Amino acid sequence: MVSKERLSGLIDGVIAVIMTIMLLEFRIPSDGSVISFLKENLVYAIAYILSFIYVVVSWYNQQYMMRHSERVTRRIYIACMLWVLSLSLLPVLAAWTGRTINLFKNFGAGSPKAPALLFLLMICLWGYAYLHMTKVFIADNPGEKGDLISKMEVYRYLRRRFFAFGIAISFVIAWFYPPFVFAYTAGEMLFALSRSRNNMDFEK
Repeated sequence: MVSKERLSGLIDGVIAVIMTIMLLEFRIPSDGSVISFLKENLVYAIAYILSFIYVVVSWYNQQYMMRHSERVTRRIYIACMLWVLSLSLLPVLAAWTGRTINLFKNFGAGSPKAPALLFLLMICLWGYAYLHMTKVFIADNPGEKGDLISKMEVYRYLRRRFFAFGIAISFVIAWFYPPFVFAYTAGEMLFALSRSRNNMDFEK
């Protein structure tokens, strides 16, 4: 089966591509005006920053699991690829959401619903793919290593009903007010960022 190093390298490469694609989605105005740049990219910049936090927090915690796993099984490989699949949707949906929500017109109240709802759906898929991946890491690395992984605060958060309840409420609100997707994503990502304090340093 694939080694930890090769699987980690593959995931690092995919994440690097995802972040590069997101950066290339910025539109460069021809007149060199900062105002023009902000008009073209303000909403997408919000989506980009939130997505950037989303990626780096996910990667940090996934690398923690990889660091403390003793082996990579077929089940771990498949679970990691499902999680990567959910992440790979990010550039398209972030760009689509950022380009279709117009905060300068009625604060985005009349923006299309589909991009925002699909963005929320992607977060939901990511959450459950991440939860499944963590459970597989724990099950296939029993003992002390599995215990360390099970104590991750992000894992505990995703297991709570609060995560599913928050997603459900956000779908309802975003149906009536699509820009709410940014508020929900910001809150969840900042919460996850503050909770990404795992019990053992990577270097130990």
